[in-house]
Amino acid sequence: MSEISCENAQIAKMAEADGEVSEDGQKAALHFEQCDKCLVEFSLLQAVDASFVRHARLEHKADLWPVIENRLANARSRKGGWLPFAGLGVVLVAYKLFELLPEQGPGLAFHLVPVAIVMILFLLIKVNPFRVDTELTFER
Repeated sequence: MSEISCENAQIAKMAEADGEVSEDGQKAALHFEQCDKCLVEFSLLQAVDASFVRHARLEHKADLWPVIENRLANARSRKGGWLPFAGLGVVLVAYKLFELLPEQGPGLAFHLVPVAIVMILFLLIKVNPFRVDTELTFER
């Protein structure tokens, strides 16, 4: 046997397989010629490495930024989308100020009016602001 131990020879051989230059490279090569146990161990490690290389995950490269940028540009180009909501805000503030008048006692109608206003506004603009769009389509 050579003067290098089995463990050091295997470490040197693994380093060489990884592309590193090892000080004990020539000694490890001589050791592997003489030691069948180390040769079998290294061939098993090479088989495992080859298995990992064969089963590497495919890397999907998709650039999502152009799609997102187009959606943002389209959303910005739709002018007036905020106007109904601003109008709703003005109506609700006016309603709240009217409700705070001390002479009037708020009844059941005062509690239902804001809900009715919001429902009417949503029906007029025909947009559900709480809808979540889960479908992402790619433009080609």
